[in-house]
Amino acid sequence: MTASQNDTTKSDGSEQKPEIDELQADIERTREELAETVDALTAKLDVKSRAKARMTDTKQRAAVQLDTAKQRAAVQLDNAKVRGRALTAQARSNATDAQGKPTPAVLAGTGATAAVLVALGVLLWNRSRR
Repeated sequence: MTASQNDTTKSDGSEQKPEIDELQADIERTREELAETVDALTAKLDVKSRAKARMTDTKQRAAVQLDTAKQRAAVQLDNAKVRGRALTAQARSNATDAQGKPTPAVLAGTGATAAVLVALGVLLWNRSRR
């Protein structure tokens, strides 16, 4: 046998090539894992990029919360409008009779309010003269 034949053949006659291929594949896997580890460590040490990413995330969450709040406010506004219309219709029907004229209670309330305002005006006018 020659020296080159001794390098590729074991003492039992089988070739060593698969063993070399396995070692090379293992080395390649180790290199890839090491590269991934280095990339992960580099990303952790890059404070500026991490801060930017965190700020972007915070902005996105705030935008989502703002949109949600706007939608809730719009729904509440619509509900308030409907309720206001219903209360206005109810007050109008309570304040007028079948012909659309003010009821006696409304007239009395209006008269009483006017009397109180006149009395208050006279009282204030008298105080200012002293």
